[in-house]
Amino acid sequence: MGPIYKLGANASMTVKTVDINKSRIAVIQLRKAIQLYYKRDFICAVTLAGAADDILGGLAFHRHGYNTLDNNKWFWDGIAQEFSKDKPSKDKIKKVNNKVKNNLKHHDNSDDIVVSADFEFEAQCIIDSAIRNYWIAFDTFLQDRVIKKYVDQNWT
Repeated sequence: MGPIYKLGANASMTVKTVDINKSRIAVIQLRKAIQLYYKRDFICAVTLAGAADDILGGLAFHRHGYNTLDNNKWFWDGIAQEFSKDKPSKDKIKKVNNKVKNNLKHHDNSDDIVVSADFEFEAQCIIDSAIRNYWIAFDTFLQDRVIKKYVDQNWT
């Protein structure tokens, strides 16, 4: 049962608190992001998958010392080397990867009132990253019907 609120002249509030493991929270967010993706609500899918990816990326890094950002860094370092360019910093890669997600969540510039993006592509990229971060963090694939369906449809 959810929170119980008692309002009146002597307003008081009773709240039932629940402890939830952060990895479970991330799975709930990721699962809902995928459901929203299938409903073509890509903007909400981006923000929810982004929240899950942030949690799972932190868990992966904490447990193993790396996450999908490190995989992206390795990839872009190879591209830079191939074209004799400077290797991008992790911060630069992270900023580029999170640009759309952050533009959807924050209003940093008063003149910036329009977000232009391929929201379907962005949602898919962040969902994919969250799934990969789960795999890195827990050394196993996430056993969830919705997530498995997404992987079967998009990764094979």
